[in-house]
Amino acid sequence: MKIIDKFSKKTKAEKLSEISKQLADPRFDQEVLKSFWSDDIHFQKRFDDFSENTISNFPIPYGIVPNILINGNIYHVPMVVEESSVVAAASKSAKFWLNHQGVKAKVISSVKSGQVHFTYDGDPNELRKAFDKHRLFLMQSCSFLTSNMERRGGGLVSLELLDLTDKLENLFQLELKVKTCNAMGANFINSLLEHLASTLPSMLQE
Repeated sequence: MKIIDKFSKKTKAEKLSEISKQLADPRFDQEVLKSFWSDDIHFQKRFDDFSENTISNFPIPYGIVPNILINGNIYHVPMVVEESSVVAAASKSAKFWLNHQGVKAKVISSVKSGQVHFTYDGDPNELRKAFDKHRLFLMQSCSFLTSNMERRGGGLVSLELLDLTDKLENLFQLELKVKTCNAMGANFINSLLEHLASTLPSMLQE
């Protein structure tokens, strides 16, 4: 095999051609892989956007776990997985709880937290002053990431500086709390943390 330079920058057709030539395997023939594409151009484009470096589609069985009783409501939940025992086990569990008054659940909070750890060997009091001075700026600098979440009623709730030097010399932490509404929010929170981590050094240099 040869190294493929800048694979992610190539078009789908270029990726497919490159992989087909390198593998020289009938299963990876271009026409074979294209046969799994959808005839609906718009659907295929949306499907490709679900992942990275896509060259074809991979159909997986679409199953149902019936009769899940949650808070008095019955749900029939779709599961797309190739392992039949997973669906069977979930279905058996659903049947058990159906006969035992189901599952009771409530949302306690949609606020989640994330942290940026960093070391600072200067005066902790000066760090605190700098953070207090720039806290609002740091939060507002995230607006290009939080605008969509804010429209749904969520967004950045708080940003705090924590002194962890009692645990490790020169260790500090930025802790943010974010309301993610109905989203799980992992990618959203990671994007915020990466932005704050890249913005923090310039704040400390002022």
